[in-house]
Amino acid sequence: MSLPLTTRAAGLVFLIAALSNSTLSADSLYFREDWKEIPFALPITPAHLNNPDLRMETHGPGRLGIKKSNHEDIPNDPFYVWSGECKMPWALSLKKQGKLVDLSSDTARVSWRSRQSGGHALHLLLKLPGERWFISEQNNGSSKDWQDYTFNIADLSWRHFSIIKCIAEEKVPTPDLSEVEQIGFTDQLPGKSSKFSSRVDWLEVYGKEKQAPNTAPPAVKMTRIAPKLPETVEAHEKLVYAAYGDRQLTLDLYKPKADTNPLPTVIFIHGGGFYKGAPSSYTAMAMELAKQGYITLNIYYRLSGEAPFPAAIQDCKAAVRWARANAKTYNIDPHRIGSVGGSAGGHLSGLLGTSGPATYLEGHSANTNYSSVIQACVVMAGGMDWRTQEALKSAAEDPRRRIYTFLGGTYETATHTYHNASPVFHVSKASAPMCFIDGEFDSPGTRYSAIIQKLDTHGIHHESHVIKNAPHPFWSSHPFFDPAMYILVTFFDRTLKNG
Repeated sequence: MSLPLTTRAAGLVFLIAALSNSTLSADSLYFREDWKEIPFALPITPAHLNNPDLRMETHGPGRLGIKKSNHEDIPNDPFYVWSGECKMPWALSLKKQGKLVDLSSDTARVSWRSRQSGGHALHLLLKLPGERWFISEQNNGSSKDWQDYTFNIADLSWRHFSIIKCIAEEKVPTPDLSEVEQIGFTDQLPGKSSKFSSRVDWLEVYGKEKQAPNTAPPAVKMTRIAPKLPETVEAHEKLVYAAYGDRQLTLDLYKPKADTNPLPTVIFIHGGGFYKGAPSSYTAMAMELAKQGYITLNIYYRLSGEAPFPAAIQDCKAAVRWARANAKTYNIDPHRIGSVGGSAGGHLSGLLGTSGPATYLEGHSANTNYSSVIQACVVMAGGMDWRTQEALKSAAEDPRRRIYTFLGGTYETATHTYHNASPVFHVSKASAPMCFIDGEFDSPGTRYSAIIQKLDTHGIHHESHVIKNAPHPFWSSHPFFDPAMYILVTFFDRTLKNG
């Protein structure tokens, strides 16, 4: 029996509507990344991204071992990410500028082409707003050849992921994945050459795109400074200044070409919440200060995912000792050494400037017969006391657990460490003159009241500056670079050159 025409027409309309709704609700390609076909490099850098809409971050103590690889002698060898040099935990994540993605539907998925060997496996990473990171319990395991693999998001279970240590932690209920900021991958085993490693050729994310909220501070537009070595400055890069077994720490040294007299020296200490960051954020500033008649040392130090406090300050002190041990080689004046850092680096600079007599923070990497006391110190937006109620509250509410990881526990479980890691705790007559710099939109002055009182008690010179319209951080970008450099040069001229 055939249906009446009107009934068939209504059914057809219903079917078309259903198909249309299905099409509209289906997840579409959010982004794809397949890496630029340019020569291999170690470590991988954002220059290797092929998709101009994406930004890349590398994480963990093994991040400098992440390689963008390719072999010209192997037919059809792709350009891929390789973990064989990652001796410690690592992760890589991607984000689409100004966008979020909804991965909460039944059809949301992440696909990639990969190849793992030696029992290695790749896990999916997701980052939600508020620095909440999660790792999938499921993984893409070893395979002899390249394979395409898909994670169906609805089928996955999750653990909290320590982005600092780059390891899976406690199991968590399925999080709300309607707004995802970053997508990435990690291999939870250390790399040991091509036989024990992971590889990722391309990656695709399927979901519903959303506009990210505008969280920029009410400041002028910033432009990152591209480092350019001045003609009057020479570079000595990747100099090893400390070693812990096979682990070597390096610095980049910049010095004026023409001046052969002993010169004042400034150590640059990068920021990044103690768990990330690199000296490259200070390269432009270090080169510019060298142009002004200084020797500058731009240092790597051990991050908290590799080793907690006091490792970072031990490395800073080792850099000071290295400078004195190599004074004749590089025309360093051993009696005129200063430091500068921003954010986490600002804290370490402040601790370096105040803890000279604290031998228990010294470490024993090398050159232990030299002093680590410095003669001037600049702090840009760095915390000076981890024991305040505000600092303790911030540490407790931080999903990244930055301070707990850096200091090895909570204030209740690591009280002694919280004292030793606070620059204000160490202020004495032996402390260096200090210069504090803040951005106008970064709570200017609020970090320093207690340490300024102690500096006054001991008659230690200090000064404070606020850079107009500047956010956190400001030191590596125009229009804030020049005002910051003016303050640095003026302060170091007074305390190191003419003091």
